[in-house]
Amino acid sequence: MVYLELTDVSKTYGEKVLFDRVSLQVAKNTKVALVAKNGTGKSTLLRVAAGIDLPEGLGSGMYVHKDARMAYLPQEPDFGENATVMDAVFNSDNEMVRAVRDYEEALSHTDKPNRLANALGRMDELQAWDIEARIKEVLFKLNIERFDQKVSTLSGGQRKRVALAKLIIDEPDLIIMDEPTNHLDLDMIEWLEEWLQSTNLTLLMVTHDRYFLERVCNRIIELDGGEIFHYTGNYSDFLEKKGTREETSAAELDKDKKRMK
Repeated sequence: MVYLELTDVSKTYGEKVLFDRVSLQVAKNTKVALVAKNGTGKSTLLRVAAGIDLPEGLGSGMYVHKDARMAYLPQEPDFGENATVMDAVFNSDNEMVRAVRDYEEALSHTDKPNRLANALGRMDELQAWDIEARIKEVLFKLNIERFDQKVSTLSGGQRKRVALAKLIIDEPDLIIMDEPTNHLDLDMIEWLEEWLQSTNLTLLMVTHDRYFLERVCNRIIELDGGEIFHYTGNYSDFLEKKGTREETSAAELDKDKKRMK
């Protein structure tokens, strides 16, 4: 089952062509890494895939399966000027996540016992205590403690961790991530790697962390010279197959030169 598909997508900036009529598919339960040289359009292609940027080109299109809840983690998340960590983390359409938010807010207003009683009743009604425990684990692992802080006052690394926590808590089916390991320490990276490996989610990501890529992804998409090349396997398999492709291309080019001569 295809969860995400881009068809004949192009993107240009002035006279510079980042990619031209590229197509890709991400099937359910696959974990795909997008690799390319810096400045060749990886993040731009992710933004098109996430529906942030519109695709260019006649007949271009972007498709997401109707049953796939998608989440996008940008390099530099923006929650606005006034959002608190509480607002950012618990901004969800998941009813149980909202119940946990109401419960956490009620705990900070002990002068309103009725509010806490209602929140407790809602938690019991939805059987949301397991979700509450998992949310606390996610926040602990990512070192997020103060809910009352405004996100705009946090460092770039702290904002990235808040955005990552929100994404994990939402439990989407399809995740698009741009440099997810930036600003994470080794323990956080190992925990994130384990979470990605243990779930049946579908992933499309860009990362410079080759070890993380090697252990998480089972398919590689390379953006090279404005074209897309597809490889099955992890990063080691990709390097081997890429070398074979380049050798074959060089041999064909040499043949063409000799034929022209």
